Amino acid sequence: MVQDLGLALMRSTPSAVVSMDVEGRIAGLNPAAEQLLGTTEEDALGRPYPEVFGRSLADRMVGLFARAMRQDGAPQLLEATLPSGRRAMLRAAAGPLVDSAGAPTGILFVAEDRSDVMRATEEAKAHDEQAQRLRTALRRYVGDQVASRVEERPSFVGVGGVRQVISVLHADVRGYTTVAESLPPEEVHALLVRYHGAAVAALRDEEGMPDRYVGDAVLALWNAPKRQERHARMALRGALALIAATRAVGTELRYGAGVNTGEAVVGNLGSEEYMHYTAIGDTVNVAARLQGGASAGEVVCSAATLAAAGDGVTATPLGELSVKGRRNPVVAYRVDSVAD
Repeated sequence: MVQDLGLALMRSTPSAVVSMDVEGRIAGLNPAAEQLLGTTEEDALGRPYPEVFGRSLADRMVGLFARAMRQDGAPQLLEATLPSGRRAMLRAAAGPLVDSAGAPTGILFVAEDRSDVMRATEEAKAHDEQAQRLRTALRRYVGDQVASRVEERPSFVGVGGVRQVISVLHADVRGYTTVAESLPPEEVHALLVRYHGAAVAALRDEEGMPDRYVGDAVLALWNAPKRQERHARMALRGALALIAATRAVGTELRYGAGVNTGEAVVGNLGSEEYMHYTAIGDTVNVAARLQGGASAGEVVCSAATLAAAGDGVTATPLGELSVKGRRNPVVAYRVDSVAD
């Protein structure tokens, strides 16, 4: 009666169940095992298990048999090629069969095909890796701050902008035209990549958002897209850090920088097909003009930035600078240092 019940359970379970005698010959297979191994119980009975399991799965059975002999029947994940040639992931276990006196009579092998789970896991992993590659690419193109906003708020991706106070840095290479004229384009490109890389790293260390490159120029923003309470001070520190970082790279290129603080419209400029997160307005233009008044290795800022930056800024007055295309001049200062 008990044996009949055991056979009934073996037949009805969805797991593949194979019984073997002490010499490793097949003594029984349930329908799930027949399907897994691509054979029938009639054809498998009495045959050595390696012939029925196939070499790949049989090789992986050695560890299970060893565990079974130690009375350790904990399931293991086995990846093997089945007799059909299909690669499968099995959750398998083996345990000893004993008679009523406790003497061993064989081994019972139980396996659950987890190939679908494995495929789903691999697909999820591939999807995650692809998503990570896209996130990395997005951050390289638009910067960490904009990329984070896009990921957090999909509605952020849309043409439009808001008016707010920001600090803007504009840095440009001095004598770039002369350098570009004297070198092959490939060498000019390599030179800019090297220097711009140092410049942008310095700006990011001061939490600036690199807006864009325009040839030899770098534009960066503070207080956009995320709010930064001390953005004017951070912008001045970023400008000085840029000068120091590019000076450390070498002597081929020297930057001058201008910093301005004021209202601008910040947001996605362009069209529904192509857009760029940037700032528009007189504040940005003045930063570019202040940069024009800076010598190589200098940072020039406006009175608005100096006032907003607070105490601890050492600066030399430069008087009023005439700004091309603008009616009113700008009171400018050369920034020498910013206290921590």
